[in-house]
Amino acid sequence: MTAVSELIAVANRFGADPEYSRAGGGNASVKVDGILRIKPSGVPLATLTAEDLVGLRNDVLLECLASDEPTEGDPVQAAAAKALVDPPGGRRPSVEILFHALIPDTLVLHTHPLVANALTCNTDAEALAARLFGDDAVFVPYTDPGVPLARKVAEVRDAYTARTGRPAPGITLLGNHGIIVSGNTAAEVTERAERLTSTIAAALEASPLVSPASPAVSPASSAVSPASPAVSPASSAVSPANAGIPADHSSEPADAHVATLRNTVAPTLRGLLARDGRLPVVTSDAGELVRSVTTTPAGEAILGGGPLIPDQIVYAGSLPLVFTPSDRGDVLAELTAALADYRGRHGRDPIVTVVPGRVAFAAGADLAAARTALATFTDALRVARDADRIGTVRVLDDRERGFIENWEAESYRRSVAASARSGRMDGKVVMVTGAAQGFGLGIATELLAEGAHVVLADLNMDLATRNATELSTQHGPGRAVAVSVNVADEQSQLDAVAEVVATFGGLDVFISNAGVLRAEGVMTQPVADFDLVTNVNYRGYFLGVRAVAPILAAQHAACPQAWFDIIEINSKSGLEGSKRNFAYSGSKFGGIGLTQSFALELVEYGIKVNAICPGNYLDGPLWTDPERGLFVQYLRAGKVPGAQSIADVRAYYEAKVPMGRGCLPSDLAKTVYYLVDQLYETGQAVPVTGGQNMLN
Repeated sequence: MTAVSELIAVANRFGADPEYSRAGGGNASVKVDGILRIKPSGVPLATLTAEDLVGLRNDVLLECLASDEPTEGDPVQAAAAKALVDPPGGRRPSVEILFHALIPDTLVLHTHPLVANALTCNTDAEALAARLFGDDAVFVPYTDPGVPLARKVAEVRDAYTARTGRPAPGITLLGNHGIIVSGNTAAEVTERAERLTSTIAAALEASPLVSPASPAVSPASSAVSPASPAVSPASSAVSPANAGIPADHSSEPADAHVATLRNTVAPTLRGLLARDGRLPVVTSDAGELVRSVTTTPAGEAILGGGPLIPDQIVYAGSLPLVFTPSDRGDVLAELTAALADYRGRHGRDPIVTVVPGRVAFAAGADLAAARTALATFTDALRVARDADRIGTVRVLDDRERGFIENWEAESYRRSVAASARSGRMDGKVVMVTGAAQGFGLGIATELLAEGAHVVLADLNMDLATRNATELSTQHGPGRAVAVSVNVADEQSQLDAVAEVVATFGGLDVFISNAGVLRAEGVMTQPVADFDLVTNVNYRGYFLGVRAVAPILAAQHAACPQAWFDIIEINSKSGLEGSKRNFAYSGSKFGGIGLTQSFALELVEYGIKVNAICPGNYLDGPLWTDPERGLFVQYLRAGKVPGAQSIADVRAYYEAKVPMGRGCLPSDLAKTVYYLVDQLYETGQAVPVTGGQNMLN
């Protein structure tokens, strides 16, 4: 292997491990014939290739490091501009090029391991390093990144050599930052990195965990209603946005408290953090780490003292908003006041919001950004917890974190991390029922291409999961997720919506698409088939609206200028009767009645309700399934006079359409865009039938 290929191998290995690198953080470089080739900003270690590397003359970098000449702008980038050996092609060299340049080893890997940072983020870090590693490592106290950090690394290495008469070792511990591991081969770098973390892990294992204090929010006061406005399982009425909550929920299990907190706080946060009418994704974590550590001294240090490392500032913000809802239940007013106070003190919106002892929320432009922020925050909780096991956690002080917050290089990293997507549905969270296949999957796929996050909700969870995975591979991490739902079951609908809220914080568009069809004459259709069609198509639509309306209403209460959409995928059979298909047609007629009624009721909560009545999707599985497809059903039921084959049935239905073809998912998607875009239309049933059905 060449030196470059060894670097790529070690970078990919450690970059893919969240124990070492989060959100692509960290860096790697190789020196060949006097040229430093280093990972550029914005390229993850896990996917780094040789073609990504930026080449810089190492001697020029070392000259710049020693020089005190003033430069325009960031001195690191000024040094990089002087040292470039080839056009950067839009790649920006790492902010850490200078300490990579001064370490003479061929390979240099810089990461932020969680285990190692229990030592580096510690008031006792230097003594711990000496006790655990002796002369096998050097410790560099926290220093502002860029030129100051590089010079401090050089100073500590020179002092080691002066003291021991030996070259500095291949392990450097950076206070409140991470580690540098260097060597002349990938095997050397790997051995040193693994030995470093295993040594600290053994010290942690020998030290007890700090027991958490009592939760800051007691069971009796932490619970808030399922949503503001609330819809209880026993009632379909939507209550006012600031409805009170029962004072005593002590009989509810702990996870019920978390569910009610999520269903109220997350949609409200989405609304309050909206910018220009666009609501962020607000994802959440109520795992054991969040519940236990946020009520310990280590957790309190993270909540109120400061961040641990620069990456935490970049991705999760320096300090979270700490929010403890009262038992009065006015979450909107209380959260509004808490946000105003936070903005007044910090001059910016929080990225992370924490209800101590219960749940943490993180906001982002998309799910990937929100998940990165939340994971970075929970990483900090873990590091702080472990730091207190072997010493006392050290957070960055106001000056230190202020430097990072305002440093041009970190502003650039934040801009690189920001979403660059655009499209008619950019940023919107769309839940589609019956989305594992057919029209539902087709609509979801079309909306993804226009920037939406989509939730494939379906009873066929295996198929929905496979399709969500494939779509996320095509469009980006977390862009499509699958949830299980039986639309005819009340609790299943509530659980599915709760899962969406836990993942995204809420939703912007609910598309009730799930449906079944059993074609038969009125004198011969089994009652069980009639009930199935009615329960899925009619009752399922009602239950879905009942589950999502409180979430949409809570978002609107927090952001009154934002409107949200419920769209039923109805049918042309909802506009006129259908021979030997009365159960389906009746359920769709009923769906339009529900649409008009829901529209009148929910308009005051900022929710538009409309239906789309498509023509036949002749290429979808509803029609083409060889056993239960409509071509087969209609042929058997004699619905098409004289038809002898499936081809005859298809030709019959194509001939009914003036435009000569069946409806496609792209046709429906365009109607979805219209209904979402317009702000003066509700209660409508829009035909998309190629001229087969016309409004009158």
